[in-house]
Parts: sequence; C-alpha cells; structure tokens
Amino acid sequence: MNPDILSLTDLTGCRTSITTNGSIGSEETWKLLAEKNVEVVFSVDGLEDTNHLYRQDVSWNKVMERMKWFIGSGGKATWKFVVFKHNSHQKSQARELSEKLGFVDFIIVDHGRNYGPALDRDGNITHWILPEDGSRSSTPYDVQDGIKRYKSTHHNFKPEKRKYDISCEHLNHKSVYIDARGRVSPCCYQGFDLPELPFRSLEGFETLKKSWETDYCDAVCAKTCGKLK
Repeated sequence: MNPDILSLTDLTGCRTSITTNGSIGSEETWKLLAEKNVEVVFSVDGLEDTNHLYRQDVSWNKVMERMKWFIGSGGKATWKFVVFKHNSHQKSQARELSEKLGFVDFIIVDHGRNYGPALDRDGNITHWILPEDGSRSSTPYDVQDGIKRYKSTHHNFKPEKRKYDISCEHLNHKSVYIDARGRVSPCCYQGFDLPELPFRSLEGFETLKKSWETDYCDAVCAKTCGKLK
C-alpha cells in the first residue's frame, strides 16, 4: 500500500522481506519486487471460504492474482497460515495449494492471536475467531463495552514484575523491522507508535535484553516471545 515500497526495499547486503495479506499492489510493483529479490510472506489463513473471516475485506481472487504475479516473475514466497478453529481443517489443502503455486515454504502459526467476536462496519457480531484447541467459545458479548475496554487497556504494556525466559524471534533470525514510515526498530512487536509505548530505536535493544532476567521484564517481549520462569 505504501507508494514508496520499492525504494523502501532498495537495500543491499541483507535479505529483505515483506509480510502482507497479499490483496494490494499493481502487477508492475509485484514483478519489480521479484526482480529485486525481495522475499514476501503472504499471510493467508485458509482458503477462499475461510480466509476473509480473519483477514476481513480481503478478496481471495486478488490474493491469488498477486501471488501468481510475484511467483511467476521469479519471486521467493512463503505462505504463513495462522490456524484457528474455523480453518484448521484446511491446513493440508492450503499446503498443497502453496506447493502447486510454487511457494518455497509453508509455515503454520498457532499462537499470539487475539480471539473474540468479529464485527461488521455497523458494529454487529458476524462470527467468532476462536482457537483451534477449543479452549475458548463464543459467549454473550457487549460490543460497546468491549470496544471501550480495548481502547483503554489493549495497548497498556507496563513492565512485567516477573522474570521470563525470552527466545527473541528477531535475534534468532538476525533481523530488524522497518515500519510503513521507514523507521527502524528491533522487531515488529516493539514497532508501535503509541503513548503507552514510545517507538523503540535499535540503540534501545540492549535495554530490552537487560530487562528479560529482571523482575521488570519488558512486557512486550514477555507477551510475544517469553515463558514465565
């Protein structure tokens, strides 16, 4: 969606990857990304009858079209499948489709998601997003109260007053995150621009690491890549 995506990925001496729901971008842009050896992770969670349940407003035909544009131009693509109760039966079918289309990898992600009701533009509950293991179910839900609680608490990442074992995804892959404005942070989880969580710089990464084995572990690290000791 960023009109400067080609210049943002004009990097040398490193691997560059874009993660996208795959529903946007012109054919020319996708072909040029492939020619620049930019890798793409397509976040597609199911097949035509289920992907839109989590990736709301995403057109299946547009996703398929852009996958073919990119891979057909020699692009290296990975299919990332976030598993839920509503799409878990399609994991094998999606993997087979990825192989048929020429994806180099197919990965399943089954953690770190928000579960709950999905709303339409008028605020009506249309369906529920639930975990594969059945540990949660649909319940009576006050939409307006839920929105109020989300706005007031969802991004309140105060330091955790407990010690955690952290397996840092971005340290493990030796990668950094560039946001849509071209700013760099240690990882995508720390790349928020909110009053409660100022944007992190790479220089602040050592501070994050030092917090992991203290009684005030950085809460974002704890919630995304940590296990309580």
